[in-house]
Amino acid sequence: MNKGLMVFIICLLLSIVDVSAQIQRLVPLQPARAIELALQNNEAVKQAEKVVERAKANLRVSKAVYLPQIGLTGEYQRQKDGDIDDRDYITRAQASMLLAQFGEIPAGLDDAQEQVRKAEIQYQRARKHSVHTVRNLWNNIILTQEEIQERRAIEMELNKKLKGTQIKHAEKRIPFLSRLNTELELSEQQLAINELQRRLDVDTAELISLIGLDPLVEVTLSQPLPDDDMTLETAVELALSNNLDLRDLQGDMVRQERLAAETIWNRFPELSAEARYKDLHVLLEQHNPRVGARGQTWDAKAFYDPVILDRERDRSSIFQTNPRTQDGWELRFNFNIPLYDGNRTKNLRARELAELERLQLTYIEITKSIRVEVRRDYRAVANAKERMEIEETRVRIFEQRLRTIERVLDEVTVEIPGYQNLTYNDAFQTQAQFTEAQRVFYQTRRDYAKAKERLRETMQWIE
Repeated sequence: MNKGLMVFIICLLLSIVDVSAQIQRLVPLQPARAIELALQNNEAVKQAEKVVERAKANLRVSKAVYLPQIGLTGEYQRQKDGDIDDRDYITRAQASMLLAQFGEIPAGLDDAQEQVRKAEIQYQRARKHSVHTVRNLWNNIILTQEEIQERRAIEMELNKKLKGTQIKHAEKRIPFLSRLNTELELSEQQLAINELQRRLDVDTAELISLIGLDPLVEVTLSQPLPDDDMTLETAVELALSNNLDLRDLQGDMVRQERLAAETIWNRFPELSAEARYKDLHVLLEQHNPRVGARGQTWDAKAFYDPVILDRERDRSSIFQTNPRTQDGWELRFNFNIPLYDGNRTKNLRARELAELERLQLTYIEITKSIRVEVRRDYRAVANAKERMEIEETRVRIFEQRLRTIERVLDEVTVEIPGYQNLTYNDAFQTQAQFTEAQRVFYQTRRDYAKAKERLRETMQWIE
């Protein structure tokens, strides 16, 4: 085969591979897919998820006492006195099971349950924050791309205008200031485009990092975010149903209602009992917490500890203790009825009810605050939309005025009412006003998008 042909084939294959790699690095994105990737890959969401897993594991540790407990215990002892070698050993199997529990929920279990509930709420906060961040970035990128496209169209028109101006200036039909004014206008547009390109690069990199894609990929956003068309009443309802602070308070109130109801167990008689038949025991034990603490419970447990391996001790030995085997049956029951506890139970209940009322008032306060905040942000969206429409009209006015002034200055034979005795200072001033109007319009368009997303954040709505 011809050597030149082989080199050509190799170069062709390499170019095909390079194009294929570039195609693979180009990732089209839709809003729903970007949000899905962010929830899957974002480190903050993953961390919150691990906190939930840790809290649930801790809860399972606290609930381990409610499952069967099985073990093996043994004892070995040896003594030699002269020619007498005395050995003693015993091995028992142990099995226990919590049959029933009543009274207050133990403090450790209650704390573990609260940790799970709080962790799940924080996990939802992380998810919502991630979604809102993606949406804000998406709006920024879409608006930046649109602004670049619009400014590039203006740039093309200005390039055509500049060529015509240069020809007219070369023919001495217009002064140098007219040409300079066009060049200045073109430079302003090019500067704005370059700044937007840099901004687009930063926002795109942040979006790629947030959704967990390879930093080397290029993404294309397929469409803008859909508009939210809803009434103020609907927005308030969504905010009240989605708000995580209210959900957290609701959980606190449910728990506080239980704590207030559990204070009645302090008036319950103190009980303890034991029933035994051979190696099977059933115990009723009361756990009294320290003063001021919670968790007064009664546990009914079953124990079974048969002897597996045993060697009787010498009855004359000083080491002889309890019998090694148990026969027959045994029953024991103790109770103590408190008649007066110094109003301890009454005051405990008053304390818990006061805390419950405080939580209820906080709930009402936050609900009112949410209603006002949603109304404020809802009205802010309307204000931002009106301001954007006004600034769009202002841009068209200044552009039309600038083009008219340029026409009058470039073509001295043209007379337009209201545009007499114009100078190039008028053109420069109008040019600056037009550039500023463009900047303000594009900013109000961004402010409108931010206002809509701020309303969504107030509603905590990620659907």
